[in-house]
Amino acid sequence: MKVCLVYPNKREIGLSNLGFHKIYRSLTTAGAKSDIAFLPDGDGKLLSENTKQPLNSFDLIAFSVTFEMDELNLLKILKRSSIPLLAKERGDRMPIVAAGGVAVTLNPEVLSRFIDFFVLGEGELAIDEIVSTLSKNKSKDESLEQLALVDGVYVPSLYKTEYGEKGELLSRTAIRGAREKVKRLINLDYHKSGMAQVEGMEGSAFGGSYLVEAGKGCGQGCRFCATGFIYRPVRHVDARLLKKQTDKAIEDGRRIGLVGSAICEHPDIDSVLQHIVGKGGSVTVSSLRIGLVNSGTFERLAKGGCKTVTIAPEAGSAKLRRSINKWMEDDEILQTVSNAVSAGILNVKTYFLVGLPGEREEDVQAIVELVKKMREVFIEGSKPFGRVGTITVGANPFIPKPSTPFQWEPMAPMPELKKKLAHLKKEFGKMSNVECKPESVRLSAAQALLSVGSADVGSMLLEAFNGKSWNEIIKREPAKNFFARKKGKEEILPWDFIDSSVERDFLWREYERSMEGKTSPACPPQGSGCRKCGVFTGVCV
Repeated sequence: MKVCLVYPNKREIGLSNLGFHKIYRSLTTAGAKSDIAFLPDGDGKLLSENTKQPLNSFDLIAFSVTFEMDELNLLKILKRSSIPLLAKERGDRMPIVAAGGVAVTLNPEVLSRFIDFFVLGEGELAIDEIVSTLSKNKSKDESLEQLALVDGVYVPSLYKTEYGEKGELLSRTAIRGAREKVKRLINLDYHKSGMAQVEGMEGSAFGGSYLVEAGKGCGQGCRFCATGFIYRPVRHVDARLLKKQTDKAIEDGRRIGLVGSAICEHPDIDSVLQHIVGKGGSVTVSSLRIGLVNSGTFERLAKGGCKTVTIAPEAGSAKLRRSINKWMEDDEILQTVSNAVSAGILNVKTYFLVGLPGEREEDVQAIVELVKKMREVFIEGSKPFGRVGTITVGANPFIPKPSTPFQWEPMAPMPELKKKLAHLKKEFGKMSNVECKPESVRLSAAQALLSVGSADVGSMLLEAFNGKSWNEIIKREPAKNFFARKKGKEEILPWDFIDSSVERDFLWREYERSMEGKTSPACPPQGSGCRKCGVFTGVCV
């Protein structure tokens, strides 16, 4: 069976995603004749990368969708490959089209009219069964009915849905033997295998670094963040395996890029960094958690050639940070910046959100005041080095995400968000060595629509594909009813049919705690027997 794994964005972005590498390796191991493709620049012919074949010559096209905004690129790739966009218009002579990745694991419904089947969760667990099923030369309908019985596989055509006047989901019924609930795939043995970059797939946006994943998930439970819930339980890659994987990069003289959403939570991260530096290796990390990283870690990173660190306070005031479950005080943030600069890492990236639930005007101004203090510490710590680097401030609108405690919340009104971001940009423009990069409110609203939309939003995606501007689409009431409306506790959400193992009642309790300004503890260590958010087949962390 011929399979083309497609990342719906530029090559360097796709190759920075280790999930893409993992599925490619799994397809090859399963016996499929595998190739890869990306969205090319310009209007050039779209062919697979290795065999230079048009995509419509493959038996299966499997999209890896990490970001919601890439869903538009997915349609572009189908069109440029002469493949009908709508699944119902593709007969047995056309490739079967599948999709996986974090964006569709959170909510596949927006693409449900275009995709034949989805793989929800960590797709490597289902690859063998998928390849085996599709290799049996059955009709498309027969193959899809069999695939619907595979754990983690969702076939949209095997469900009937009913919607209300505002696009809200009223009912959802499985037909032809499909399961009412589709269970998210969780690789509980991930710590034994980990994931490093596949050889021959080089050229990522990390500047040629050899990418190694330190773990899956994050146990801190930030209430706006999908990563903290969609990858539960937290799994750290065994330190011995990490060292073995990084040894290969050191031998090849390549910089190591340690990636993961909770690198600082890894119990052996300092040992791994010491191993890399001790062997003369160079290393960068994707991000660091304030309060979980010490001065020694920064010193090892600096020795490994790290020039920039990324930290994310997310909110300017301690009160709002408690509401989103980031229980850090200003002093901890300032100490982290001081430790980084003192170690010789002279560039800091920091991220904040505006429009968070419960945010007030003084919370936005608190971002300005906090960055002022960070800058003072930053400049003072830079003096021994004779130069001052840059603090880059990312300011993004809050976007509600499925399967989080804030999934019921609306995105703040766009005029309000624009005003707040303009204020931040103006204030930071007065500060030397500080650069502010606000996210587009219009594109954030479009992302919010795609994040929490139902199948009806697929029609709006098709409008955008056909040339209608997002600015026009997101201003209409049908669109606002999805992303700018507060949802009720009992409302059926488009993604509720996914059994993610994180209980809906737990998410609601976390939402209520947020409204009360209360924090919740991080996931406890292995062996605790904790079942506060759900029941996993295995142990957390």
